[in-house]
Amino acid sequence: MLAVERRSIIEQTIIKNKSVLVPELAKQFDVTTETIRSDLEKLEKQGVLVRTYGGATLVESVEADMSIHERDTVNFEGKQSIGIRAAQMIKDGETIFLDASTSSLHVARNIKDKKSITVITNAEKIVMELAGLSDIKVISTGGMLHAKNMSYVGRIVEETIRSHYFANKVFFSCRGVTLARGMMESTEAEAEIKKAMIDCSESAIFLCDRKKLGRLGVPVIYELNKIDCFITDIKLDEEWNKALIQNDVRIITV
Repeated sequence: MLAVERRSIIEQTIIKNKSVLVPELAKQFDVTTETIRSDLEKLEKQGVLVRTYGGATLVESVEADMSIHERDTVNFEGKQSIGIRAAQMIKDGETIFLDASTSSLHVARNIKDKKSITVITNAEKIVMELAGLSDIKVISTGGMLHAKNMSYVGRIVEETIRSHYFANKVFFSCRGVTLARGMMESTEAEAEIKKAMIDCSESAIFLCDRKKLGRLGVPVIYELNKIDCFITDIKLDEEWNKALIQNDVRIITV
């Protein structure tokens, strides 16, 4: 078994059980405890787990419980750089989806000089950010307002997107991403809306600040092969670069 496959199984195990023990994993994979400790060290660097004496526990992020106003302050500079670079990819006259992530909000803040573009979004903050700009047409998906995220959610949002809209590009982020599981969200409602936006776009651009790498979530949105471009504010290691290149994903580091 390849090391990446073993780490993938370890990751799935810790998601399920919340913790793992080195001796048990060594026995399960018929490898040395040193090998398992090396695997856990690698996964810890990716943000998946925290090593403990004799094992490891699952990282539980508090960011999912923050309001959008609080989340907007997390790695602000990184998201800002990503937003500026993403905005450069938008051509005059295009139609784009922006999800309700704070990363997409940074994209919205940097497209105010664009001409004749249409922005479709389920984010109240983005609607307000772009309101009143004569050269930008803003379409809100409607739906039930999630007060903490200031996003419109519900099955009606997904159905509206799939039935009525199609975009040149979608810009989105999520709770976290790993090589084994792909892109993950905190709730089913947000995940399904992002899926609809991706399915109804010619090109999908994933906005991945350094806090997202290795972070877990439920449910899974899509695997990495569903995106066309990966914009990040951190230098990716060889394993990540190889996986993205194999999936024909363009990598942009800001």
